[in-house]
Amino acid sequence: MNLFTFALAQSLTVKGKVSSTDGELLPGVNVKVKNATIGTITDFDGNYQLKVDKGDILVFTYVGFKRHELKVGNQTSWNVELTPDQTDLDEVVVVAYGKAKRITLTGAVSGIQAREIRNVPTSSLQNALTGKLPGFFSQQSSGQPGKDASDFFIRGVSSLNADGNKPLIIVDDVQYTYEQLSQINVNEIESISILKDASTTAIYGIKGANGVLVVKTRRGKEGKPQINVRLEGGIQTPVRTPDFLNSYNTAILVNEAYENDGMPRLFSKQDIMAFRDHTDPYGHPDVNWYDEIFKKSAFQENVNVDISGGSKKLRYFVSAGYFTQDGMVKDFGTKENDVNSNYFYRRFNYRTNIDFDVTDNLNMRLDVSSRFMNINEPCNMNATGEIYDFSKMHPYSAPVLNPNGSYAYLSDTEGYKPTLNARLANEGYKRTRRNDNNILYGATWKMDFLTQGLAANFRLAYSSVDENYRQVHRGDYPTYHYNSSSDQYEINPNKKYDYGTYSVTSGTERATKDLNIQASLNYARVFNGNHDVNAMFLYNRQSTTNEKDAAVPNNFEGYTLTMGYKYKSKYLIDLNMAYNGTDRFGKNNRFGFFPAIGIGYAISEENFFKNVDWLEKNVQLLKIRASYGLVGSDVAAGNRYLYEQVYKENGNYPFGDYPGDTPVIKEGDLGTPSVTWEKAKKLDIGLDMNLFNKVSFTLDYFLDKRYDQLVTRADVPLIIGIGYAPSNVARTTNQGFDGQIGYQDRFGEFDFNTSLVFSYAKNKVDFKAEAQQKYSWLAETGKPLNQPFGYQWIGYYTPEDIELINAAKTDPTIKAPAVPYTDIPVQAGDLKYADLNGDGSIDDFDKGAIGKPNLPTTTLGWSIGGYWKGFSFNVLFQGSFDYSFAINGTGIESFKSQFQPIHTGRWTLERYQNGEEITFPRLTTNPSTINSASTYMSDFWLINAWYIRLKTIDLGYQLPKKVLPKYVDNIRFYVNAYNLLTFTGYDKYQQDPEIKTNTAGDAYMNQRVVNLGVQLTF
Repeated sequence: MNLFTFALAQSLTVKGKVSSTDGELLPGVNVKVKNATIGTITDFDGNYQLKVDKGDILVFTYVGFKRHELKVGNQTSWNVELTPDQTDLDEVVVVAYGKAKRITLTGAVSGIQAREIRNVPTSSLQNALTGKLPGFFSQQSSGQPGKDASDFFIRGVSSLNADGNKPLIIVDDVQYTYEQLSQINVNEIESISILKDASTTAIYGIKGANGVLVVKTRRGKEGKPQINVRLEGGIQTPVRTPDFLNSYNTAILVNEAYENDGMPRLFSKQDIMAFRDHTDPYGHPDVNWYDEIFKKSAFQENVNVDISGGSKKLRYFVSAGYFTQDGMVKDFGTKENDVNSNYFYRRFNYRTNIDFDVTDNLNMRLDVSSRFMNINEPCNMNATGEIYDFSKMHPYSAPVLNPNGSYAYLSDTEGYKPTLNARLANEGYKRTRRNDNNILYGATWKMDFLTQGLAANFRLAYSSVDENYRQVHRGDYPTYHYNSSSDQYEINPNKKYDYGTYSVTSGTERATKDLNIQASLNYARVFNGNHDVNAMFLYNRQSTTNEKDAAVPNNFEGYTLTMGYKYKSKYLIDLNMAYNGTDRFGKNNRFGFFPAIGIGYAISEENFFKNVDWLEKNVQLLKIRASYGLVGSDVAAGNRYLYEQVYKENGNYPFGDYPGDTPVIKEGDLGTPSVTWEKAKKLDIGLDMNLFNKVSFTLDYFLDKRYDQLVTRADVPLIIGIGYAPSNVARTTNQGFDGQIGYQDRFGEFDFNTSLVFSYAKNKVDFKAEAQQKYSWLAETGKPLNQPFGYQWIGYYTPEDIELINAAKTDPTIKAPAVPYTDIPVQAGDLKYADLNGDGSIDDFDKGAIGKPNLPTTTLGWSIGGYWKGFSFNVLFQGSFDYSFAINGTGIESFKSQFQPIHTGRWTLERYQNGEEITFPRLTTNPSTINSASTYMSDFWLINAWYIRLKTIDLGYQLPKKVLPKYVDNIRFYVNAYNLLTFTGYDKYQQDPEIKTNTAGDAYMNQRVVNLGVQLTF
């Protein structure tokens, strides 16, 4: 055999596909022979083909993924799966109007690829981000279908205005609302970033004070059409369900409360026995209304199909998705009336993103997206709240149905309302329909003929929101009380003898139109391989019209200049300047200037660093950075034009012989002519490190000084007889740190990764123009934002206390415990509070700061993932710490709420004398005693809470290529879950730990979802 023949024998052509560990095919992957110049890149379908020699080592590299090597043997077909790389120096994150590499970034940005959250079985995008991004704080206070989106904040809160803490949301450089974000199909998204410091948010000027969430949608790439299909079906169950006492135990406690209030018992011994033995199920019912109304589980499904591909001149991405989520209420309707009073959510998403190259220098894009949504809910009722409310129904009020199948009414409650199942079956529903449409046209003109790196961009975006409702209701239908002793049926005293007809009403909830125009000049160029220069000048105008209220458009206009310089990716500087404003303010106060600077120093790029072998080998990145700047916020409660004096109609006033016919115009709050936006000075100092090719580390310290906040002054005497519009007076400070630690490694054929995300934000009120307080503990200044105030619980009044209180009425020299001045005297077993000012009375002067605000100061997210021979797993634990919440009214108070296990630990004389543990004050039928959380909020009701959730889990298996049908490129089966397990630090309440404080806690329950799915690629 000659040398030529031998060489041919050693050469072979290898080919295959490259995909990520979750099955997504990867175009553009670099495939090279190690230590040689031979190489290629994968096509749109992830295919590669390369002529190599036996024994060569192929190296696969792709931005955002770990480097992969394989040695060529006799095999000619190799399918390669790349693992996401959290330590990649070339990792690209989306920032304002562009992208940036982690190695050269000077600002505080946290980013995530959408493929990491596509398998989270939740309808709302923001729910899927919880625990994934440092600086991202969220609270999901409801699980109602279509209304379960979390409230979220970037680096906590800084503004005294509730709405003034919401981040700006930008999708493909166009502003979205919270509601619009929650409706986006995650399948349409490429990546998500949050911008946290002034260096990255000053570009948005008057809108950037609360941070910015930036979403980039997917776009097509050159290649033959690729079809991805995702089919999912899941089961929902409540994260936590309430446990109420049965009729027997409830009746015992009711009797006790009546005795405590000096009234005769409501139930006889025979009644109590009948409740216990269930000998008279219609005369003495025992109904668990929660179990009777709600199902054990409900179904949800998700279907997504996307097609992408294109030629060199035209590229496209088309996506369609359908999501449906059923509610937990049982179906009480009949086929005849065709009324569905259950909760449910239906959503259809459609998106087309098209890119076309008109010439080599002119590129255009056209994005069209629509979202169609239906939300159904029972008419005029909160089903969960109805069950909690003891005043509306008791477990012994009525049977679910009478013996003859007729509906019952609640014969022992005020108003004699029908039972809840009767109301759900007959009283109809409310259905909200919403249609969101977005159109974006863009053009980019490369002007290298003038100077290399110069380009002009233009974007025109139009969006509309149309939301209306249809309500079907009837109030007339017969209900009966069955008298078991006489075997007679008694009609409801409201005298409804027949079924009325359904009335149909409708209306518009929202109708808005938004037009956005952007035009910019961009310049980016590298000189001599060392000097990287970029700049952008942007004009931006937005006009939003609320057609429902026939209001004039709300206008925003601004100019932005950014400049950046990087020397050898070592010395970094970015300057950002925005001059923009809104017509919300007066003519001379509409525009403001918002500058910011970011600097960075990549020490690992220095020669002295690289000359140390250990450092060069083990420290891939060591960078320090800092930023400082000014940003703003124009959000405030009340009238939109705060500088104007407001006059409004206020009913009629009788004059002379025409009483009630003369309309009255009332003077509203005084306008503030000089009012302007809130301002925030933001400082950020950060550290980025990559170590040992396995570990990535990011840490940021931030300080946010918010001033000129728009609040209503409370230090103006009410004697002037009129209110004030919000003015620029308040100041707050918010500071903390956030970051992420990631680790990844390969053990044989097993790829492993883990990441810890942490965030801490602590704030305080520096000044808020509050009224001068008589005592220092009453002041909100110096306390955290939304600090709860109330009484300090010091135990229960004892029989000895009551004796002293009674004796002091006739002998003032006797020192007795302080009591409230009410018509209802305190009794032994009532809650006892500290008399802070020592005046012998419990009143508003004794209220002080108790507990902590409702928003956690600390959040953690710990993710663990791995991949082995087609099997993959990803697990996320998420926790929130250092916050408080309280439940009041129908959620916990006796005779307002259904009796719960905690009420069995109430104070009684016997338990007190025996030294037993007491967890609740004495029971009383009176709703306004010192034991009422609604009237006397105290730290007895407020708990310092924390929780840890097994937030998401995803287990999958990707079928080997050799077993797939000819036209199928990939099949992956998976099971995933959301809110699978929850661990909390409290047992006083039964509600979910993310419930809103100072409420009844009767929101629709947060849901646990277990989901099965399959992903196919053609």
